[in-house]
Amino acid sequence: MSTGHPQRVQSMFDRIAKRYDAFNTVASFGRDEAWRRLAVRLAAPEHVDRALDAASGTGKLAAALATQATHVTALDFSNPMLQRSMPLLAAQGLSTKVASIQGDVLALPFPDATFYCATIGFGLRNLDDIPAGLAEFKRVLKPGGRLVVLDIVKPKNIVSKAVYTIGFRGMLPLVGWALSGSRTAYQYLPNSVQRYLTPPELVAEMTDAGFRDVSYRNLMLGSIALHSGRV
Repeated sequence: MSTGHPQRVQSMFDRIAKRYDAFNTVASFGRDEAWRRLAVRLAAPEHVDRALDAASGTGKLAAALATQATHVTALDFSNPMLQRSMPLLAAQGLSTKVASIQGDVLALPFPDATFYCATIGFGLRNLDDIPAGLAEFKRVLKPGGRLVVLDIVKPKNIVSKAVYTIGFRGMLPLVGWALSGSRTAYQYLPNSVQRYLTPPELVAEMTDAGFRDVSYRNLMLGSIALHSGRV
């Protein structure tokens, strides 16, 4: 990932790597695993050869993607995050099937038309140039290849807004602080969502980047969005 303050944000993710998975499970009320499975079904409805999971974090989405791909590349800008993925991949017998690479979504270190599908979970909103990131995904995907984006969004209806404001903006930074000891890191999370595109805006950006059949579905009372499109 790359952001307006890349070194500061990279350092932040490095610090919270050990508690990142625990926080995601608490924040999603245990639904994060189901979301990853759904993302994989959209990205690779049939088995593919090569797949990319960008902003891979601790590797859970990459591991899920490996059920539908022969080879998976897990890319993240945080080396401590990638190191946290090693025991998970080893425990599932995926150490040789999933290759972990440190790198930047805005400058993907792969030739054109390398992958049959790509996923990015909870990372697109952290890019300081989302159109450039989408262009990179399009570049490395083969014709017909699918991109799936899973991320947090600002909900629209009254009930969801209340849950978002009280829970996500109010309580979850405190939960993250308790789990990781880093209050600043988890205050960054709701702030990044405030700056993120709405689901229809991301549809437009993906379409402008050259993706076809772009659609999205809302999850968790509209606070999570799952976008998909084809090259």
